[in-house]
Amino acid sequence: MIVIMNAQHRQARLLVPSVVTAMVLLSSASFVIFPLIPALQGSLGVSTAEIGYLAAAGFASALVAELLVAPAADRGHARLMAVIGVIMVAASLGLSAIAVEGWQLIAGRAVGGFGFGIFVIAASALIVRFDHRRSGELLGRLGAAELAGIAVGPLASGLALSFAGPSAILAVSAVVVLLALVPVLVGFREASASAFRGDDPHPTTGGIAAGVIGFDGTDADRTLRFGASAPRTSLDLLRSPRIIGIVLLYAAVMVPTGAYDGVWPRFMADIGAGPVLTAASYALFAVPYVLVAGWAGRLADRRGGVSAYTRGLLILLPIVTLYGFVGNPFIATGMGFVESTGQALAFIGAAAAMAHAVDPARAGSAQGLLRGIGLAAATIAAGVSGLAYEAGGALLLFGGTAIAVAVIAAVGLMLARERRG
Repeated sequence: MIVIMNAQHRQARLLVPSVVTAMVLLSSASFVIFPLIPALQGSLGVSTAEIGYLAAAGFASALVAELLVAPAADRGHARLMAVIGVIMVAASLGLSAIAVEGWQLIAGRAVGGFGFGIFVIAASALIVRFDHRRSGELLGRLGAAELAGIAVGPLASGLALSFAGPSAILAVSAVVVLLALVPVLVGFREASASAFRGDDPHPTTGGIAAGVIGFDGTDADRTLRFGASAPRTSLDLLRSPRIIGIVLLYAAVMVPTGAYDGVWPRFMADIGAGPVLTAASYALFAVPYVLVAGWAGRLADRRGGVSAYTRGLLILLPIVTLYGFVGNPFIATGMGFVESTGQALAFIGAAAAMAHAVDPARAGSAQGLLRGIGLAAATIAAGVSGLAYEAGGALLLFGGTAIAVAVIAAVGLMLARERRG
């Protein structure tokens, strides 16, 4: 018995570092394509509108994965989902490497988006159940790992353009991402599976962030068990107005991600940035997020996710608006550095609010619902971003994005703070 417990303890200690390592590799691989877009536009004849469709394809396929496949993470399949996710991301890069037309790039992005979507949900479910009291902090680490990948991937591909073509860079990235299978196979296991099986309900959270957005039993079912009995859909969670509000909060800050992640290289090129500075802008954007993510998660655990979110929104909104008036690429890069802190507080705050409000046995379904609807917002924003930029330039793109964020977040805050009578 002691030997078994020691083995389980070692596996538990491996879980978080394994999740972080694998996330950095997948995230970096998923974003290597963006600095390559101007070069791909010339070689494949990709239009600016198709850049928006490229980003939208990744968001839309991840949306399908996170809404429809996410509940499988609550039925004991998280590790398998992570393995399949890694393989699909690698396959998507391989497809993009051999693409000769724009639609093939879009198809490859769709495959990668689906793979990344199921991987993130698997990782999120595992770490929320690993230590629910620290779920905000652990989700912050996961978010920091994702942003670290966003820093490394585009920077590496932007620098590699000086001596290699886009196809070669994508092919090498496909091979590198397969290294993520090592931490997945070694560390991705339910760290406290025994706590979710049998006749006893899982441990309660002890009222995280009580009085703010906490798991207090008003909206969550405290008798759920982890395993085969988990519901096959997450949409029933939307019966709670508070859950709807939290979902809207996350969707609001996903709008900028969809609106200008794909168009950002084009925007930077138009205001005078070269490939290296564009790649560096991604890297510098990620630095504050990585540095403050752990603190943001601890703040969300202590004060509530909505409180952390509100602080982030106050930083984010003015920066998004001001992008529309910037004509210097170095200033735009510096503004992204500031925006990143707001993004960290907002994203981690919303994710922590969801983790606190929903039973840990349904962590995969809840985080999948959150990210899925957020990706729906990002997909819509990405789909129109290229057209908006072509029609009205930076002012229409960034100004419209700021208005959308403000409206959606305002509704979300009203609902997320509601209590049942």
